[in-house]
Amino acid sequence: MRIQIISHNKEKDSDTGFRMRWHWLPSFFEEAGHRVDHVLRQDWKYFYFRYLKFKPDVLISVGPIAIMPSILKKMHLIRVPHIHDWTDDYVDINGREDGITRMALYEYFTVENADHITTPSVFKKERCDLWDKPVLYIPHGVAPDFDQKEPATLGGNIKILYGGEQSKRKRVDKLIAAVRDIDCELYLFGNTNEEFKKNAPENVYFMGMVNYKEWPCYLKAADILVLTADDDCTLKMFEYIRAGKTILGLRGRVNYVLTHRENAYLTEDLAKGLKELIENEYLRNQLANNVKNIKINTWKEIAGEYMKFLERVVSDKT
Repeated sequence: MRIQIISHNKEKDSDTGFRMRWHWLPSFFEEAGHRVDHVLRQDWKYFYFRYLKFKPDVLISVGPIAIMPSILKKMHLIRVPHIHDWTDDYVDINGREDGITRMALYEYFTVENADHITTPSVFKKERCDLWDKPVLYIPHGVAPDFDQKEPATLGGNIKILYGGEQSKRKRVDKLIAAVRDIDCELYLFGNTNEEFKKNAPENVYFMGMVNYKEWPCYLKAADILVLTADDDCTLKMFEYIRAGKTILGLRGRVNYVLTHRENAYLTEDLAKGLKELIENEYLRNQLANNVKNIKINTWKEIAGEYMKFLERVVSDKT
């Protein structure tokens, strides 16, 4: 099968920093013997020429750039099945810089006009079901060797960990404020927000970027893993679950996957949640044990599921 992908990636693979969904999946598509043409951000202007030359059997779009193949398909200049992998909320992420109306148009025009939608979000799947849009829920995965990784060493009695974007949009400022005057250590992984760092209490450690190969080691070293975004498909959530640690999150879409006091602690008040979890070791252990009952597959297994879907789509077309 010839699979063409257009995404916001700047590189086909990532040897440093975090490795995301559309780093993992294409590599396993190729490993399975499929031909992949991945159009990266810097090559968007050549997309249609690449399409004509590559002659794909199926086209996958990721992110707001999906508006390009969506318009071309509407003009009958693209004739192969168009699958849109609807992962992020483009309005929330790009609306401030690129305009709310513009991003909403990009997002929903693509969802409406793509032949099929795939998504790692239960919330977005429900929206597609409501709109009678063909959709398949394909969650995120973890590295194939995730379970073999040994815990790293982190100091402190109770170790709190967050990984990812450090911004107000992700509400990391609320997490930093929550640990002030609490007997714990907060470890923040990801590009350091210098403004947050200047005002952070002494029990907050900005760890910077870490290689994805080492990331599971730090997850396993923590006592509590924190979700701050209103999102039910953030990659870290799936990694947190597979790590089998206590998860603290803010109430919102995360409730589509996790349940308060059953397999996670979900609250509107991070400081209150942290205090209760720190003081109640039994509750921490119970939540950690229960979250292990949620099955999270490896990226290789997820890629296998995605390839079966692609094969069905291409077969139905022919």
